[in-house]
Amino acid sequence: MIEIHFHCLPRVDDGPASWDEAVELCRAAEAEGTTRIVATPHVLRDGWVNTNPVVRDRLVRALNERLGGTPRILPGCEYYYSDEVISLVKKGPASPLTGLARGHYLLIEFGPGHVPPLIVSVFHELRVLGLHPIVAHPERHLVFAHKPERLADLVARGALVQITAGSLLGDFGKTAQKACEDFLKLGLVHVVASDAHSMSERPPRMAPAREKIRKKWGADVERGLFVDNPEAILDSQPVPFTGA
Repeated sequence: MIEIHFHCLPRVDDGPASWDEAVELCRAAEAEGTTRIVATPHVLRDGWVNTNPVVRDRLVRALNERLGGTPRILPGCEYYYSDEVISLVKKGPASPLTGLARGHYLLIEFGPGHVPPLIVSVFHELRVLGLHPIVAHPERHLVFAHKPERLADLVARGALVQITAGSLLGDFGKTAQKACEDFLKLGLVHVVASDAHSMSERPPRMAPAREKIRKKWGADVERGLFVDNPEAILDSQPVPFTGA
């Protein structure tokens, strides 16, 4: 499996507090069958600004050294949306934003309870600039959870959707779990990721989530969400699976 949303860099956000915790978290993912992990520290969110990608790259290299290359850690970020996104992207290599595996997909989360009214236009402009937005954990966002048509509008304009393994399993409550089910029924889900933060608070839960998808939605959906689409994202290619 491939993890495209995983907080494994130590002491940069609310993920691991030490190198030992970071290694333990990655080893737990490896035990579930994960071979590649995109490190997605929060960027420009509250106290976790993490605006220097060079610093983040050093942490990625250091973590790979500690893991001996297995699982392999790749650079990325989880960007906390703001209206500055277009100007940030236009900074090019100087931008604090890092695409997943330094490719053409950008993981974006929205603040609670609000979806910017012009987001469709912004996402269109991101596509023009060569970036494909992936909406992070919309099942835990009350607007999307209660109004899936808002999410469907973004998907129709080219956005992808990542839901959380723990949400599928009920770890984030019934509303998030039901939203996952609703999104799957509507064909709005493109990838599942753990959004792991720590072994105690939010461990990887990909294996049981994958099994649940296989049993309820079938092997083709399972492969699309856990294998084919994550692989395409890392390769900056169009995703082959476009919804259940």
